[in-house]
Amino acid sequence: MPNDPLPLPTDYSIIDVSGDPDIPINFGNEHSFSGTSAENFNPSYDSDLRKIGKKYRRKLNLNEEQTAMLDKMSFTENVFNEIDFCKIQIIKQFLRAVEYLYQNCIPVNKSYPTVIDELSEIIVCIRYNYRKDSLNYGYTHQSVQTEILNHILKLCENTVRDVYGIKRKINTDFIYNEPEIFHQYHKKIVSKLEIFLTENQYQILDADYKTNIILNENNTNRWKTKFDLIKADYSNPLAFEREIFRLSEVNIKNPSADAIFFEASKFVAEHDKSCALRLYIHYLEKDLNSPKFDKREFPKSIQKNLFPTEDLLVDFENILNEFIVGRNIKTAVEKVCQLYLPKRKKITIDPEAIRDIQVQHSETAHILGQILNNEEEEETVLKTMETINERESTVTVIHQVSEFQHTKYSDELHLTDVQKNILDLFEKHSFNILQQDLQDFIKAKGLFMGSTIDSINECCFEILDDILIEEEDEYFIINTNYYKKLLNND
Repeated sequence: MPNDPLPLPTDYSIIDVSGDPDIPINFGNEHSFSGTSAENFNPSYDSDLRKIGKKYRRKLNLNEEQTAMLDKMSFTENVFNEIDFCKIQIIKQFLRAVEYLYQNCIPVNKSYPTVIDELSEIIVCIRYNYRKDSLNYGYTHQSVQTEILNHILKLCENTVRDVYGIKRKINTDFIYNEPEIFHQYHKKIVSKLEIFLTENQYQILDADYKTNIILNENNTNRWKTKFDLIKADYSNPLAFEREIFRLSEVNIKNPSADAIFFEASKFVAEHDKSCALRLYIHYLEKDLNSPKFDKREFPKSIQKNLFPTEDLLVDFENILNEFIVGRNIKTAVEKVCQLYLPKRKKITIDPEAIRDIQVQHSETAHILGQILNNEEEEETVLKTMETINERESTVTVIHQVSEFQHTKYSDELHLTDVQKNILDLFEKHSFNILQQDLQDFIKAKGLFMGSTIDSINECCFEILDDILIEEEDEYFIINTNYYKKLLNND
C-alpha cells in the first residue's frame, strides 16, 4: 500500500544515513523521518529537555522570541559548556550579541528585518540557487539562519573561554566557505562581533567557587594566569601568602596543585625568606600526597640566597626530613619560621675562671679597704681641707672611690654608672643572678629591666660580637670569658 509507513529498523538508536553506521538519529531536528518522532520510539522521552530555550526560559527570564530562537539551536557539547554556569554565561553573551546585531547592523536591503535575515538570503541564493517562491526556499532559509546563529554561539563561547582563562578554543570555521559568502559574512557579522564581544567581556560574570574547581580540574595550567596577576600585585609576604592559599583552594582537585606552592616559594624568595620556606613546606605536603613524589629543589641561585651558610641549609634539610617522616606540617612551619632568628650561644660556666675573678675581687676589696681605713691618709685629707665642711669631705672621698671603680671597665664601652653597677652585681653573684633579684635592683634605680639589659648588650656587642647578658631558666647569666674582655687591661 503506497500510504503505509516505512518499516522501522530493529535498532532504532542508529540508522545508516550516509554509509556510516555510527551516525545517531537526531529526532529533534527537521531532518527526522516524516511521521516519526522520538516519542514513537521512547514514550519517556521529552523532546523539550533537548531545547535550550525551554530549559533556560525561567532561569534567564527569556521572552517568547528568545526562547523560540534558542530552541532551534544546539550546543556542540564539550567539557566546558557542559558546566551549567559556563553555559549560562555563553547564552547570555549570545543574546547580547544578537541584540547588538539587530540594533546596530542595519541591512543594506531595507526589506530584511535583520542583517541575519539578509545574509541568510545571500547564502541561499549563492549556495543553493533557490528562488523565494520555490518549495525548498523556506526550509533552507530557516536552516541557514540557524547555522549562522550556531556560529555566533561558538564565537560567544570562545569569548567566555578567554575570560575564564581557557586557552583551548573551539573551531569556529563557518560551514559556508564560498569566497563571496565568506566575504559578506565577515563584513556584515564577524568583523562587527569581534569588536563587540571584546568590549562586552565585562558583562561576563566571574566564575564562582564551584565552577573554578571544575575548570581547574579540567585545565591543569589554568592557575598560571591568576598566579601572574598575584605576582604583579605583590605588596607584602603575608598578603601574597594569603592569595596563594586562596588560589590553591580552587585547585583542590587539580593534580598540579603542588606546582602552585613551588612556584610561589621561588618567586617570594627574593622578597621574604621565611615566607618562601613556609610555602615550600606546603608544596612538599601536596607533593607527598600526589601519585608521584618529586621533591623538587630550589634552583642553585635561589638556594644560595636562602641559605648563605651551610649550617642553615643543613638545618632546613633536617626540618624537611622530620616532616617527611612525621607529616606534622604545623611543627615544620613553626621551625622554618625560627630558622633565621639569631641563635643564642650556649654558655658553659668555667669554675676555675670564677675562682680567678673572685681572687681578683678580694684583692680589689682589700686595696679599697686600705684606702678607706688608712687613718694617716684621713688625717692628711682633714689638714688640707680645713675650710671644707665634713659633708663635702665625705663627697670627695666617695668621688675618689668611684673614680677607682670606673677604671675597672674599658673606656671603649662608654658604660653609665648604673650599667657598671649591674655588671659589678653580676660579679658579686658569680655571674648568675635570679631574674627577680635583678628586676628588683633595676626597679630601685627607677629603670625598666628589659631596656636596661638591652642597653648593656648593645654597648658590649661591638667588642664581643655577641650578647653579654643571657637568660637561662630563672636566671640571668654572663659568660665569664666575655666578662674578661670588658675589663680595662691597664
